[in-house]
Amino acid sequence: MKTYKFYLFIIPILAIFSCEPFEEAKPDIGGLPTPSFTIENGSTPNDFILTNTSADAYLTYWDLGDVGNADGIEAEVNIPFEGDYDVTMTTFSRGGSASLTKTITVGASDPTACVGNFALLTGCDERTWVLAPEEAAILVGPDLASDPWWTNSEADLKERSCHFNDEYTFRENGDFEFNNNGDYWADTDSDGNIFPADLGVKPGCQESTTLPEAYQAWDSGLHTFSVSSTTLTVAGTGAWMGLYKIGTSAEVGMPQESVIFNILELTDTRMVLYTDYGGLVWKVTFVAQ
Repeated sequence: MKTYKFYLFIIPILAIFSCEPFEEAKPDIGGLPTPSFTIENGSTPNDFILTNTSADAYLTYWDLGDVGNADGIEAEVNIPFEGDYDVTMTTFSRGGSASLTKTITVGASDPTACVGNFALLTGCDERTWVLAPEEAAILVGPDLASDPWWTNSEADLKERSCHFNDEYTFRENGDFEFNNNGDYWADTDSDGNIFPADLGVKPGCQESTTLPEAYQAWDSGLHTFSVSSTTLTVAGTGAWMGLYKIGTSAEVGMPQESVIFNILELTDTRMVLYTDYGGLVWKVTFVAQ
């Protein structure tokens, strides 16, 4: 009798399933940060500690304008000169960045500080400036880029000798002293008439003793100043530079409490200042003695 062997073959069957695209869950990185920071006094009246108190901050950038920049969750800054200074903090978190601005008020200048334009202006002691003895040391025009309406000529260096001998001294203690050496240039308006109209003299070089009482503040005197990276302010009744009628925002016919100039150039030997009245610009160039 034959014996039959039976073999059982098991054929695997692959199940085929429909597949959906796989999408990995994204982490929640949160929204933009809500910026906050504190300002505390440092070891001196001119030192300040800035601390980022924003939640989940991992990077911080501080912008102090003329004072400079800093970074870090906490930063200590020195502001040597009196005034109000805007501090903008930009804080970064996983969700992005946001900024907040606060103001630091510095009550008094640091008498030991001498940096930047202050150092260039004063030499960290005292520095005297005069009108540059050159053509176009003084000019007026519609703007800085266009041809001027008027500039002094080389011949004016002699004709206006009373103008080019004026001395402007800036001292480290914040004093600004003007010395006209006993005479002044009596200027005119655009029509060639004496300005101010009641100055009582002819245009040209005049003795300081001829200044009427209302204008005696334009005579030699001691004033104060402040300087930033972009502006120079001479303060005190009658303080001026270059020409007595150059005011902050317009030509003036009376002594002013202060005049603010824009700084176009400042080195330890040369200074170029200007005022812009919107369609009328005065530019004045000085050199250090």
